[in-house]
Amino acid sequence: MEQAVNLLHEGKLAFAAAEFEQAVRIAPAALGLRQRLADVYLRMGQRSLAVRELAHVVGRYAADGQLLRAIAFARCILEIDPEHQQALRALADLYALQHETLPVVPRLPRGMSGALSDAPADPQMDLEQLKVFREALARVPQKPPPPRPPARDPTDEDTNEVPALADRVLPKLPRSPLFSSLDKDAFQAVVQRVELRWVTAGETLVTEGEHGDSMFVVVQGVVNVLHGERLIAVMAEGSFFGEMALCTDSPRLATVVAAKDGLLFEIDREALGAISREHPQVSAAVEQFYRDRLLANLMRASPVFRPLPEAERARVGGRFKRHSLPPQTVLLEQGQSGAGFCLLLRGKCDVFHTDRDGGVLPLPQLREGDIFGEISVLLDGPCTASVRTATFCEVLELSRDDFHELVLPNPGVRELVQKVVRERIERTADLLSRENRILPAYTV
Repeated sequence: MEQAVNLLHEGKLAFAAAEFEQAVRIAPAALGLRQRLADVYLRMGQRSLAVRELAHVVGRYAADGQLLRAIAFARCILEIDPEHQQALRALADLYALQHETLPVVPRLPRGMSGALSDAPADPQMDLEQLKVFREALARVPQKPPPPRPPARDPTDEDTNEVPALADRVLPKLPRSPLFSSLDKDAFQAVVQRVELRWVTAGETLVTEGEHGDSMFVVVQGVVNVLHGERLIAVMAEGSFFGEMALCTDSPRLATVVAAKDGLLFEIDREALGAISREHPQVSAAVEQFYRDRLLANLMRASPVFRPLPEAERARVGGRFKRHSLPPQTVLLEQGQSGAGFCLLLRGKCDVFHTDRDGGVLPLPQLREGDIFGEISVLLDGPCTASVRTATFCEVLELSRDDFHELVLPNPGVRELVQKVVRERIERTADLLSRENRILPAYTV
């Protein structure tokens, strides 16, 4: 290995390739060796050989259930040869949305199974080497692709399993947020448009209060989520963040800073729009992911739902109904019973209180992520203020009946309900006694 590296530094590419080839023959499952060999091939202009080695890396990560790492190397393959779609198709076959009527037998084509092994895969990708590889790719002169051989029968060696692995079935592969909700064509379209972004420890990726146009996926590394200066979340490999920017026009709710060097996927609004014009399910999947994340945050953070066991929270979350509403729709009317416990998913709502003399007192506007209607549900009484959509809105609603059936019976919830009700009534009474005072925050 050391000799191969020295030969590479001396510019003796053919000799370095021979050394790395020998190392790969001895340890075929060593993904780092295959990556270095691909790098040497690329510097030599041997693109097809570089693709061959990277395809085995993709196959190993995919077979081990490490989809994001597999995608990272599949993207490198596409940069080397945009026409080489085998690795990408294999990933889609393994991880994309599968129909229950079509049983799936996880397997890899011959050209991607050379690195399979019972030994564990490398615990971490060599990000520095991957970066060097992509930089080398940028320096290699673009050449017209060689003539393609005639299309072969799908039963040929490229689409069959390696004979030695014929009796080996890949383990059940885990679903991946977003990717596993797409069909094969949409899956491939997304992978082709994601960008690889290297980050360094301390780098700010998202800034609270700013408008963004990208969402991110952590391929390797860790990021910290801050609200003000307070750490509120730590997200590691496989985590998604920033999807709110693609679903709403709201500013970022928190700051995200890289805790260590790492690699992310980034997809921006323009790329998402281009993909969604051909594959509408992609934007629908991102919105569903955003909806589920917002609802999960509500379930964890709200004092009303926090006492519920996790299984019961999931059951309650499944009962929320989605409503699409045009501007000037009255959602809650002061003095009338509210329909349910509501979460504003998209848009803005005006809130106001009407006094006995008919005077209208405006309250802080509701934005994405705010809840309303809980006083009426908790008290089983009339609303203390009116809510009207100011823009087109998407609202999630837990009906009064579902709240009483699933949430209120919990002893911890009943105790918290009484506390919340007292606080909200006192806050409303204080507001009405000082008409000129507008509270910095108010939830109906």
